[in-house]
Amino acid sequence: MKTCEYPAIQENLRPVLSLLSEEMIACGTQTTVRQKIFIILEELFFNAVEHAYANAPAPGPVRVTLVADMDAADLVVEDRGTPFNPLEVDDTDRLKNLATLTEGHAGIFLVKTLATSLDYSYENGWNRIRVLVSD
Repeated sequence: MKTCEYPAIQENLRPVLSLLSEEMIACGTQTTVRQKIFIILEELFFNAVEHAYANAPAPGPVRVTLVADMDAADLVVEDRGTPFNPLEVDDTDRLKNLATLTEGHAGIFLVKTLATSLDYSYENGWNRIRVLVSD
């Protein structure tokens, strides 16, 4: 298990990705699982950077925890920003009619598409998104 916490600024995504990459390689995590985790982490991390602390005077923390094995990875991304449950975003018809496609929430749609399971909670002042990816 690896856990790290950084201020929510774009430049901090790279060290988080490096740390998780090392962990998944050490665990022998399959390439397809690693690729999905990288895409999901980038989306969730940038959501925290752009939205969680949008009204804050300074960026708050983003905490990332990963548990991985050969066939799966369990990723938790947490922030102390404004409570927001991405699972409440209705995107069931997102791709059915591209002519009426509205902007926004494409990253959440992508995360939902790539994840095997997805869970949100708000606990003790932290938004907590847990994503399981398995092959």
